[in-house]
Parts: sequence; structure tokens; C-alpha cells
Amino acid sequence: MSERWRRGSAVLWRRSLDAVLVLPAAVDDPLSLGGTGAGLWDLLAVPTSTDELVDALAGQYGVDRRTVEIDVVPVLSELESIGVIEEASGPV
Repeated sequence: MSERWRRGSAVLWRRSLDAVLVLPAAVDDPLSLGGTGAGLWDLLAVPTSTDELVDALAGQYGVDRRTVEIDVVPVLSELESIGVIEEASGPV
């Protein structure tokens, strides 16, 4: 996978004790990213490829890479569809 992702430029966000609250521009209610979602958000502080995200989360949580990939890819798609993340341009 060669997509590179980053946090959406128009997304407001704030860290709470155990989650990250994000508010995309066109959404009325914030979305809460807890647990591994907060870890994913942290990794997206810089443009990061899908493969890099999967590798980092698998290592951080001690889970099989394929299991993480199966879980992360749909989350990335959903976050992109609601404007929380966006594809970053440039080479992987």
C-alpha cells in the first residue's frame, strides 16, 4: 500500500485523558478516538504511509501485522470519508 496519510488540515482536535476528540469542518458532533485510535492519531502528526502505520501499531501493541492491517485499513477509509484525515502528496 502506498497511500500516505496525514491529519486533515481543517480538523479541530483535542486530547483528553484517554482519547483524542476530533471535529472535522462539516460535522456537528466530535468523534472520539480512544485506545489504538489515539495511537493512530499520534502517528498521523506527520505524513505516514499505510504500511508504516500498520507496522508501528503492530509493534506498539504487540499484535500480528496482518491483524492490525485488517483493522486499520477500514478505519483509515472511514476517517478519510468524514474529512478527519487526508491523503498526503509525495513519494512514500
